[in-house]
Amino acid sequence: MTESVSVVHDDLLFNLLKECKTLPVFLDHIFGFLQRRTDFYHLAKDPNSPIGLPAGLAESLVKSAYFKWIPKKSSDIQVFGEDEIPEAVREEVVITEEVIKETSDHVENISLEKEQQRASKITMNQVFSKSESYNGAVYGNYCWSQTIKEVDIVVKLPENFNSKELEVVILPQSISIKIKNEVILNGELCEKCKYTEALWSVDKQKLQIHLDKCKEFWWNYLVKTESQLDLSQIDCSRPFEDLPEDAQVKIEELGWNQERKKLGLPTSDEMARQEMLRKAWNAEGSPFSGPFDPSQVVFH
Repeated sequence: MTESVSVVHDDLLFNLLKECKTLPVFLDHIFGFLQRRTDFYHLAKDPNSPIGLPAGLAESLVKSAYFKWIPKKSSDIQVFGEDEIPEAVREEVVITEEVIKETSDHVENISLEKEQQRASKITMNQVFSKSESYNGAVYGNYCWSQTIKEVDIVVKLPENFNSKELEVVILPQSISIKIKNEVILNGELCEKCKYTEALWSVDKQKLQIHLDKCKEFWWNYLVKTESQLDLSQIDCSRPFEDLPEDAQVKIEELGWNQERKKLGLPTSDEMARQEMLRKAWNAEGSPFSGPFDPSQVVFH
């Protein structure tokens, strides 16, 4: 996310911060919203689950956002005027030398790791855009990206490329790309693809290949010779409209129930129990009698 995009909601968030008075209360509101209105805290049962996040991904997203915005120099630190500073509430935090050292080491390790990754990939990043390796990886003269349903491969072609010298062979679970009989990419795919529906084209010195997956499954590599991706670190989210109909209904029901709880009204489950109890209230053999009164029954 660029800085220009990230400041779009500054006024809204700053007004919320003024109401909250302190950062702990402000952050509590933010994470409370994520718990009530999203599946941020819901643990996905498997990597392909349409609801929830894989184990560890939520914490990773929070840490990534925190370290992303650490000021790199003093000029990056924003200074507010006196009239802009929210009223403070006295808080005391004790930080030991051990915590300071541990935090400093952690930041240094992350900075060093990022610098090494940047140096090793600077040439490849000049060739491929981030979107071309989204949820995938970059390898020399090719990269790949994926969604839960599709895989896209981009191959950098030589300047004096002749289309007659290109050979592309796509099978259910293997792929082979050659230029002048030189192997560019060859190997067994992670999972089967709908090879008869594969599409490929050449544009601006790049070979672009599109594959549809046979199963909705996150691939942890394109071909077996590659190192495996950590699936807990990729973006497993899916557009709402791409979710199965039952998942869409479940998410809408969760949101509706949260609103009902907020208003002190019964949720869908509670309403279903009351309706079942109403039907059995005066039935033959029922231990209840008289006007329907659900408060006489305690559900465990």
